[in-house]
Amino acid sequence: MEKEFIIEKQHSITLNVTAGQIDSYRELEKTTGTVRVYENGCIGVAGCLGEPDEEALTAQAKEALSFGIQYPCSLEGKAEIIEDHDREIIPAADLVPVMTDFLKRLGEQCPKMALTNKISLVHGKTEYRNSLGRHLVSSGANLSIALVGQNRGSGNLMDMIFAWQGDEFDADKILAEFKSEYDAFYIPADIEPGRWPVVAMPMDLYGTFLQHFIGDLYAAGASLLSGKLGEKVFSDKLTFCDDMNPDSSFESCFFDAEGCAAKDYRPVVIENGVLKALVTTKKTAEQYGLPNSGTANAPYDGVPSLGFHGTWLAKTAGSLKELVPGKAILMMVASGGDTTPDGHFATPVQLAYLLEDGKLVGRLPEISVGGNFFDMLGKDYIGTAIDWPFKKVQLCAVTMDVTKN
Repeated sequence: MEKEFIIEKQHSITLNVTAGQIDSYRELEKTTGTVRVYENGCIGVAGCLGEPDEEALTAQAKEALSFGIQYPCSLEGKAEIIEDHDREIIPAADLVPVMTDFLKRLGEQCPKMALTNKISLVHGKTEYRNSLGRHLVSSGANLSIALVGQNRGSGNLMDMIFAWQGDEFDADKILAEFKSEYDAFYIPADIEPGRWPVVAMPMDLYGTFLQHFIGDLYAAGASLLSGKLGEKVFSDKLTFCDDMNPDSSFESCFFDAEGCAAKDYRPVVIENGVLKALVTTKKTAEQYGLPNSGTANAPYDGVPSLGFHGTWLAKTAGSLKELVPGKAILMMVASGGDTTPDGHFATPVQLAYLLEDGKLVGRLPEISVGGNFFDMLGKDYIGTAIDWPFKKVQLCAVTMDVTKN
């Protein structure tokens, strides 16, 4: 009989913001424990909330083997990897006064916007052990500012978003970037309908396509990619990974729920245009004869399931100006979009800015953007840069059909 043991700990503080003021504070400590045992092709799972008693959980997991849940036993081999990215971004005791001052300054420089929503500070740690001697520990911290701006008197629930996430807090740099977005919001800009470079975070453009990378759908022939594993399908410039690297995906654990840790902690799905892997668990990989992607998730008291943690694309340009010289569209808020079964993607864009040589020029009227699955990852893919001043976020550019709403 083989065994896995997982313990996850998270400490979070969430500040609720209403009308630019902090009006509530919530602090949460959460610990979960999991034991999985494998015998005769079956899995038994036991989990708990709170500090785990490993011996008691192991006994419960052994009893659960009697349910006969089929699952392959293919544990990862002996290794000791510890990635400690935890740091004191802001001392917990100082979070309220620091954020109160930040909100005051933001309100002064953006007086036309009423600010609501949340600010969160999270510290997390995940530890994995198995009976083959594998021991992995991942810890990290991140601060998330997600403020909704309502243009006073507009009557809208939301007009713009002030968003930032990272593990180093520099109030002056964040406020300067928020101010540049605020100023651009009040400068009218326009663009003719047609085909334009559209710049956005990768998940905003490619999120609805993830279904076509699911191993079960691929094996069933229900994916647009079915039968194309190992083939050159997309642009040479496109390398597409699940981002589990704590340096760029601050909330991520570098290994998956089954103890798999990829090179650079970014499991590769597409490499230089070649489809290398699908989203799988060890069970679906074995069931359909597919490579295991190493991206599984799992509830603390359940069997592993499909997971995807964050989108990372290989950088092709050193800056936004280099990526999209001239005019381009920066897509900031887009909701209501979808992809048809044959792969056509379209979405209304509620907030977009005109870019010129990588700089904000002004706010565009509401538009819609669209494109084809294979084209957006193929001939229409322009590339990716890590830019956007202080945020250091990935922005990808794709040539798309643009219409006015």
